[in-house]
Amino acid sequence: MTMLWGSLYGSGISMTHAAAGEARSAASDAQFNARQIAARLDRALLTCQAMWELMHDKLGITEEELVAKITEIDMRDGVMDGRSRPQATTCPQCNRAVAARFDKCMYCGTPVKKDMFA
Repeated sequence: MTMLWGSLYGSGISMTHAAAGEARSAASDAQFNARQIAARLDRALLTCQAMWELMHDKLGITEEELVAKITEIDMRDGVMDGRSRPQATTCPQCNRAVAARFDKCMYCGTPVKKDMFA
């Protein structure tokens, strides 16, 4: 019985070590992905700041106008939540809704104009 218990115990430890290794690998991948997302976000924020400063300096657009436009875009989906969700379009051929992530109607195959921010 002791031999059987020792064998089962050893097998359980091996499985635990393997699971821990997989968890470490998954955590490392998640950290790498998070760093990539943070870097992309930093670049996007830098680009937005540069565009805003150019619009303000060259076109005279005020901060109030910018805030009003941000609010307008935020409310397009009916919810003031600080997020922009692309809206579905209507197929010009069959008049069915086409999700913003698609560039053609899934019902009839007609190409539809895709939102550049979708």
